[in-house]
Amino acid sequence: MANGMASLFVGTSGMKTNQAALNTTAHNLANIDTAGYTRQQIAFSDSQYVKVGSGVTKSPYDSTYGLGVDVNEVRRIRNEFIDRSYRNENGRLGYYSAQQKAVEEIEDEFGEMQGVTFQESMRSLYDSINELSKEPSSTVLRSSLIQSASAFMTRADAVYTGLKNYQQTLNVDVANMIDKVNTLGQQIFDLNKEVARIESAGVESANDYRDQRDKAIDELSQYVEITYYEKANGQVEINATNVPFVTTTGVLKMSSRTDDGSDLVIPTWPAYEKDVYPDEILYKTGSDYDKGELKGLLLARGNIDVNYSDVPVKPDRNDYNLATTEGMDQYKKDMQAYEAKQEYYDRYIDSSAILCAIAGLDKLVNGVVTKINDVFCPKAEMTLNHAITDSEGNELIADRYEYNNVSYEFLYDSAGRKVYGTDNGDGSYNYQTLNKLYSDETHLQTVEPDTFHYSALDEDATDYGMDPDKTVGEEVFGREYTERYATATVDGKVMKINNNNDQRGNRSDYTLGNILMNDTVVQNVAKLAMTTKEGKEDMALGQKLLDVWNGDFASIDPEEYAVGNFTTFYNDFTSQFATSGSVLNNYVAHQETMVNGYDDQRQQTAGVSSDEELEKMIKYQQAYNAASRYVNVISEMLEHLVTSLGNA
Repeated sequence: MANGMASLFVGTSGMKTNQAALNTTAHNLANIDTAGYTRQQIAFSDSQYVKVGSGVTKSPYDSTYGLGVDVNEVRRIRNEFIDRSYRNENGRLGYYSAQQKAVEEIEDEFGEMQGVTFQESMRSLYDSINELSKEPSSTVLRSSLIQSASAFMTRADAVYTGLKNYQQTLNVDVANMIDKVNTLGQQIFDLNKEVARIESAGVESANDYRDQRDKAIDELSQYVEITYYEKANGQVEINATNVPFVTTTGVLKMSSRTDDGSDLVIPTWPAYEKDVYPDEILYKTGSDYDKGELKGLLLARGNIDVNYSDVPVKPDRNDYNLATTEGMDQYKKDMQAYEAKQEYYDRYIDSSAILCAIAGLDKLVNGVVTKINDVFCPKAEMTLNHAITDSEGNELIADRYEYNNVSYEFLYDSAGRKVYGTDNGDGSYNYQTLNKLYSDETHLQTVEPDTFHYSALDEDATDYGMDPDKTVGEEVFGREYTERYATATVDGKVMKINNNNDQRGNRSDYTLGNILMNDTVVQNVAKLAMTTKEGKEDMALGQKLLDVWNGDFASIDPEEYAVGNFTTFYNDFTSQFATSGSVLNNYVAHQETMVNGYDDQRQQTAGVSSDEELEKMIKYQQAYNAASRYVNVISEMLEHLVTSLGNA
């Protein structure tokens, strides 16, 4: 047992340590609702021991006694394994949530995918065509067709604008998320320094700073895939997308770039001179590549501009004379072009909800517009080995070009020629034909096509308007700054060539954002060519309008859907998003269950229970009181001894 004076140390140590325990308990109770706070627990240890007896030889009276209790540490109650599991699943939740929100937005744009608005405009247009086919000369029914066509385009443009606006919203979200990631990285770095400063002396634990740092790491795990480890000095180093992000010396922050002609933000690592998500990572799927809301946003938004020409159309064997060598060769060439386009579509477009929606909608609208126009403006196709020039000597852009007898319809060179291109993954592209590969677009422009495909107004098959001039070749749908025809002389004959050049010399297609109603027929429906040269109504042409609507058009996915008409295409198109939305909803629900489950496990360990803390407070208060009574007893005993000795 300690001597009298040392006994005071025992009592005071009990008072000090229990006071520290009370302070820790009070700190827990004060932060019971603080987000990210981890319950703290005090750990006690024996204080130092004093040896009794100092003889040279060992004495039976030699012994030691302790001087009370010390605070060993105030530690956080946290499970690192659960933390890692939580952050891993939180990253997946962010990834799938970003894509789920995009699909929900698309569903809203199309009227909840039930045909509430857009399909009604399609049905109205069909009804007008159906009625007009019965009485082609009716001015009232012609006006009804124009009104329905205008309403169809108004609705299509509204959906298209909504999709493009949402793509820009996602683009802003990507830019903001880059800033969030950088802010969190800097916050973690600053907290690292505070932890190291406080704990460097080995006396105190920086528990509150560690809580703040863990909270920041939790949030960061939602945005990007991370790995991390804590060094001996208490600082945490973090790798984001497999590159060092937060180190002991600084934060290697993200930046962004844009490609020429595009405002779509692409995250980069300037310190490593690379994209955060190169193509081989961005478009890779699987359990190890589905983490991070930033990646989910990039996939949902897409990184390219698309239109109807990006949707692959599988060649129909029935359209070829496969019994002949020429027919079989052409089929093989067209299949090769289709497979190249399908590979591009699967990689760069199919993974993006917005790009799929824009390309599919544009495909549908382009089909409706061109097929209706072609009924009123019948085409005669021409295959030449040279380009056509207009009356002013300007080269006309062909409908299609062939290089080495293979046709491609992906990218355009400066002359408007369509070619196939592949992304190298480093910001550059390869543009290629069948047997040649070029490193840049400028080089490609020096390559001349072998075959030029043009089309002209078929004056032998055309109908005439009911106006005094018996107008021919007036379309229902036009293009901005582009006339339907350009006049040119071909083999000595003056012809109306289908014009693919706008007034500025650029290629002009029937794509959303470029399609408008033809003012000529809007102002005078009599100029719609639906009567014979003798002025009789052409019932056969009315039937052609019905046939193009009900005839085979395309398939949104040739591997899954059969070729159908416009209505079937739209139904397959919308059902595709309904299906993907259902799948994503299941993924998100599963991930929320996983994340909430791990968070509940964390709270069971790290969360503060008011009942438990109040029990501890009573225990430590009683222990403090006991130590205080003990000190009083020892003090009175010493006083009695000193007084007694003084009176002796």
